[in-house]
Amino acid sequence: MNTLNPMAHKTLTISEEAYEALAELKKEGESFTDLIKRITSPLRKKRLSEFIGVLKDDDEFEKAVLEIRHSTSTRLERLNL
Repeated sequence: MNTLNPMAHKTLTISEEAYEALAELKKEGESFTDLIKRITSPLRKKRLSEFIGVLKDDDEFEKAVLEIRHSTSTRLERLNL
């Protein structure tokens, strides 16, 4: 993974519509950087090691799959993807 200098800044040019959409999602006291990291984190790849021991039986696996499907489709609908 490419590690960036945490103190470095980039300037992004976005439309007014995109800005307003992001501003509506922003929580009180949350920076735009924090917002972007929060809404993109589900889209980033997870390490396999994060899942070790999570599921102990078939019922838990099925429940986890259904939760992931629901949360992913809900997020995608919200993001209009």
